[in-house]
Amino acid sequence: MKPGRRYILHVDADAFFASVEQAIHPELKALPVIVGGSDRGVVSAASYEARRFGVHSAMPIVQARKLCPHAVFRDPDFRVYAEFSHRMFDIMRKYSPIVEVTSVDEGYMDLTGTLRLHKAPPWEVAHRILSEIRSTLGINASGGLAGTRSGAKMATGLAKPNGLLYLEPELAGQVLSALPVDWIPGVGKKALEVLQWHRILTIEDLTCTSRELLRRLFGRWSERLLEIASGNDLKIVRPDTSGDRKSYSKERTLEADTRDLVHVWSVTAVLAEKLAARLREDGKGARTVGFKIRYADFTETIRSISLRAPTDGNREVLETLYILFNQTVSRQKKVRQVGVRLSGLGAPALQTNLFDPSRPLYRERDRVVDRIRKRFGFQAVEVASATAGRPDATRSGNNPGIRRMAS
Repeated sequence: MKPGRRYILHVDADAFFASVEQAIHPELKALPVIVGGSDRGVVSAASYEARRFGVHSAMPIVQARKLCPHAVFRDPDFRVYAEFSHRMFDIMRKYSPIVEVTSVDEGYMDLTGTLRLHKAPPWEVAHRILSEIRSTLGINASGGLAGTRSGAKMATGLAKPNGLLYLEPELAGQVLSALPVDWIPGVGKKALEVLQWHRILTIEDLTCTSRELLRRLFGRWSERLLEIASGNDLKIVRPDTSGDRKSYSKERTLEADTRDLVHVWSVTAVLAEKLAARLREDGKGARTVGFKIRYADFTETIRSISLRAPTDGNREVLETLYILFNQTVSRQKKVRQVGVRLSGLGAPALQTNLFDPSRPLYRERDRVVDRIRKRFGFQAVEVASATAGRPDATRSGNNPGIRRMAS
């Protein structure tokens, strides 16, 4: 170990949702497992046994059944997956206080300066972390250790599945230079098409490309690309000081494509009420309400509205969502899927509208409904504001809490 050298570990759970299903159902070990919803949905995760048949995430379930008809198909249980995720990151925090959660199944941690604490070099500590995740949770996880964040993430990709790769800084450039350029974090489909058009195919190709050309192609982002490609990524690991999630979201694929907007709204409202209940359970409020709609031709529109203060109330969430619904939905196209996202989390404001004396009553009603639904199921209570509305019934000018619109 050299003084001043950084050691950043990237951890990524392998086929996370499918691995969790295999962990809680040992009889599924070594079997092809596919996590997804109905046949109209898409694959959320596929075990490596299923991937051998060509199944991958975001593939339509119907296609997955054709490729791997003998697979075990499981409906997703996101609460269980969240619990496993929390436990995985708790294990990581035992070894370093600097842990950054980037998604439910992956994150970074800074192991610089932990030699005295663990009496072992960072690569040995990384091995201990992955081993504890496997033995405690029963899921596999891969890791990449490097001197930079981007190097650590790319090393994880090389280590998968169920492996650990340490990239010595002196050798990292030689190892990574031959990788396809889309291995660089942040290079998506559109950026890849642009790079390939200019015959920039590998990371080494990128480092040999003039800054002027890259600036014309990608603007300011070109500097970040070159930093990563040349191994000069100085971005640090930032622990999540809130210790918690950044948003709550739910999506639902309809049983059949439809122009029945009353039905589409009812499905949307149920998603929103369930998310609002989770806000209240976690003691949070959301400042931004987002709505997504996907049509039968797979085109989609996403819009959001930000409020003056965070809320956890069904009434505010549903009223705001209804405005988005009326502004977004096309009556000429069949709807396939809807989604709701609550973000901009903070402490819920107890009075977002001082001129609404009935708000405390709505707040108490929400909590009573939560208790009934928790005991007897969601369908035990139907809230009028969620079920009585019609797609042309709500007007967009009656919510004084709205501050701005963002598309």
